[in-house]
Amino acid sequence: MIKIKTKKLVELWREILIVVVSGLQIPLLKIKIRCPLCGSAMVSTNGTRKRKNGRVEAFICRNPPCKNGTRKTPKQFVVSSSFEFKELVQRTLKNLYEDLMRDGVKCKTIAKKYKISTSQVSALRREIETAINEHEHLDSLAKVPQQDKAIAIDETFLTIEGKTIYLIIATGYQSRKVLGVKVSPTRNEGDLREVFDEAERNCKYPIATVTSDAWGATIAMVQHLGRPITHVIHKHKKPFENAVIKRHEYTATERITTDIGVKTDVTKRRAKRQGYYLQTKTPLVPPPSKTRGRPKGSKRAAKKPRSKSGEKKKRGKKGLFKAFEKGKKFYFEVDPYKRSIKLGKSLPAAVATGLADTLKLFALKSIQNNLSENLTFVLRTVLGFSGPKTIESIERRIRAFLYVRNQPEQLITIRIVRNFRCSFFTNNIDSKELLSLMNGVWMV
Repeated sequence: MIKIKTKKLVELWREILIVVVSGLQIPLLKIKIRCPLCGSAMVSTNGTRKRKNGRVEAFICRNPPCKNGTRKTPKQFVVSSSFEFKELVQRTLKNLYEDLMRDGVKCKTIAKKYKISTSQVSALRREIETAINEHEHLDSLAKVPQQDKAIAIDETFLTIEGKTIYLIIATGYQSRKVLGVKVSPTRNEGDLREVFDEAERNCKYPIATVTSDAWGATIAMVQHLGRPITHVIHKHKKPFENAVIKRHEYTATERITTDIGVKTDVTKRRAKRQGYYLQTKTPLVPPPSKTRGRPKGSKRAAKKPRSKSGEKKKRGKKGLFKAFEKGKKFYFEVDPYKRSIKLGKSLPAAVATGLADTLKLFALKSIQNNLSENLTFVLRTVLGFSGPKTIESIERRIRAFLYVRNQPEQLITIRIVRNFRCSFFTNNIDSKELLSLMNGVWMV
């Protein structure tokens, strides 16, 4: 029996050279030759391949588990299509991807930083968004459930074909990730409930605290959840220094809402503070509506004289700061360093719960809803929506941006097919000595 000698595979390394105009070859670095499909170093040489500037060395994968699709022969490749070379190019482009998708830098700023045109930056952003949409299913903004128990909800407006649409987002306070988003022509209670439900699906625990502005649909959505929850409201109009904490609790037949009026800096420093609280009860089953009009046989009541005062009616949600006007005054001690609050024993437990939930979020800070406000500003001004616009396309682009912002490590797995000029690499390699010599083309 004749034994066939098998060639022992060894690791193959090749040097990447830069050929300048004068013909001088400058070694850039050495890379290991690995299969672009399986990433294995079990490869061997496989002749040469014809290219525009001559012939280049070719390789073939010798890893038995590696399958080259439906082809019978193993994967054949050259240095520029090998696994390590693609990783080298990807690492070079990684910072550009992060600026485009994660940090939300403007196109002009990126073009100036990387010394490329703004049109190329816009085209790159569109291709990356397309790759993200194809790479991942964007229905879920978080790959794993987050630890958040508190979210901030905010809405802003966009303009599509001259029409106003609304962008609603919910951001987690602990993870700082966007957990719910919706683009809609309206911003009613149903739209906000969809965003809340999506945010809760992306959380490991039920949401216990919500912060928002004084938009009436948000207030109605939170109070109709049907479970104990704390709602911290900071109005964007005067008086800016006032905030209202609504604590909703339930019995078998009614909802008990405790409004707590405090100053926005109540959790900023250690001190004795003043607040107001007002409790209202609402039946869960509303009473039957009264018959319209006056009872039969009753006389028409005299009309009340109109007020001749020149005071204008105040706009906005009526009765939001009612706790400051009609509520009971109370005092409490707050220590944001120890996250502790001391209250009188005669106060309702809902007051203590609402203040404690607020202190967890805003210890050593003023009460604000800026967690979501900053991001809505970025989405509205930086993304730069171009091309045909529909509600669906805008939401896909926003979801792609937010998906990468929530999982920046996914940028490593994103691959786009696009040609770059040599100047992009020469302008963005760190070595200054290399930059002075690289005035030609890459040859690998």
